[in-house]
Amino acid sequence: MISPKNPNRAFTLVELLVVIAIIGVLIALLLPAVQAAREAARRMTCSNKVKQLSLGLHNYHDIHSAFPPGAMLYPGTTGLSTRKSTFIALLPFIEQGALYDMYRAIPSTVSNNPYNASTQINTIFNTKLDVLGCPSDDGINAEISSCNTPTSYHMSLGDWPTYSASGWGNNKTKNPRGVFSLCHTDGRSMASVTDGTSNTIAFSEVIIGYNTISTNILVKGNVKNSLSAMGTPTADPGTAATTSPDAVFDAKTCWDSNLGNKKYVSDTNIQRGQIGRRWGDSAMPYTSFMTIFPPNRGPNCSSGNEVALAIITASSNHSGGVQCGFVDGSVRFISETINCLSNGIPGDYSTPSGMTTLVVGSGHSSFGVWGALGSIDGGESTVP
Repeated sequence: MISPKNPNRAFTLVELLVVIAIIGVLIALLLPAVQAAREAARRMTCSNKVKQLSLGLHNYHDIHSAFPPGAMLYPGTTGLSTRKSTFIALLPFIEQGALYDMYRAIPSTVSNNPYNASTQINTIFNTKLDVLGCPSDDGINAEISSCNTPTSYHMSLGDWPTYSASGWGNNKTKNPRGVFSLCHTDGRSMASVTDGTSNTIAFSEVIIGYNTISTNILVKGNVKNSLSAMGTPTADPGTAATTSPDAVFDAKTCWDSNLGNKKYVSDTNIQRGQIGRRWGDSAMPYTSFMTIFPPNRGPNCSSGNEVALAIITASSNHSGGVQCGFVDGSVRFISETINCLSNGIPGDYSTPSGMTTLVVGSGHSSFGVWGALGSIDGGESTVP
């Protein structure tokens, strides 16, 4: 018998279009899932790095019986104008012992500015540290110039607007609120964290700033400078000061610079390429933050420039919040909707006079749960 001849079979145009449409739908469904999986991996990596910093802090405390201060007057430097950050002290405890030894070997005759152009300083501060870069923060790829090597993680100064020129670290207020103080002689012990080490933040993420074009006035990574109405610190409150840094500090001036859609009201006096751009520098925008405005939602402000009275807000590119390292060594994800005022209304940072009774030197924080997590001995046992 002769088998009948089978004619050639092919897709019709309609069938081909249907197959293409199905593939497109599948890709549309899978792509968000893939992106979410990648972000989950980045977030986990970020959490692990914060954990490493927190454990390094513990190891430092085990050796020195105290945490390092937020501004270092450290061997290898002279004078009071040093602005070395806490990360310098932590280098041996985050697997950077060789870099720390290089720092200790710098002669005292070398200028102590962290952005000094000397070969010794540049070699150290131009070293990119993987542990300081969150993979969700695009700023880790920012350009590197003289001592401008970025960090995604900042130390907590508590619920305390800070005059951060640590060159005056021995005659400005010690900042009685946070784990770290921009005073060279103020290394606090575990025992001083009476609110509980599991209730007190040591580190958080802060988005790194780019030197971007003038049309970029986003809050994340940028600082609103020269807000003179925000207040200025007293000339010399002394090392025992426990009250507000100034009688006319006005948090609302800073808060109102934010349009509410994560952009500043105008592009006037916006400092770019500053936040997180020097991991070795303790000046305000580079390595510190405050638990005053809600994470990812508050602006960054300065009454002058990088060494003026300032508020820096925790921020990240994670959806919904930031990774925070606590004094007990744990890492928790803090929601950007966390309560930031005792009355629960983060849109109003004013007092009846518009001034500073929100800032306290002792007792409960005026900035709600978020502020309480920044204070070391406010009498709050708040858990996020």
